[in-house]
Amino acid sequence: MTSERGANTPETTGSGQDLATFGSRFVALFIDWIACTVVAIALSWLDLVTADPFGQALVRAVLFAAYCTALLAFGTQTLGMMLMRIACVSADHGGPIGPLRSLVRAILLSLALPALTALAHPYRRGLHDLAAASVVLKVPPRRA
Repeated sequence: MTSERGANTPETTGSGQDLATFGSRFVALFIDWIACTVVAIALSWLDLVTADPFGQALVRAVLFAAYCTALLAFGTQTLGMMLMRIACVSADHGGPIGPLRSLVRAILLSLALPALTALAHPYRRGLHDLAAASVVLKVPPRRA
């Protein structure tokens, strides 16, 4: 949608907002993963899910995918994104990406490898963003 300096990408006619930095994207992802880990551990303590390591890893991955899908289907931010002041929006229209595209993005992001491909893309879009036609932008500061 936009470049670091606010120019539009070749694929879209964006609004000119700045792209989120790699650091803010990583920290937001880390916060979201920790939140899902805390929920998975709590579910394990309550004996609602298995406590074995493979089962816990699977529960965390499913929770993460469900969490990201639910929050990005109709909104533009997860908890980590809110704290880091970034948002995931549609590259087409700048709004929420919708349920199907958010599910595709969450599943690919859970695999981690697609996120690393953002290092090579000129507009910091990994395979998960390209498949979901999304872009992660800085949230402009609120005006008083």
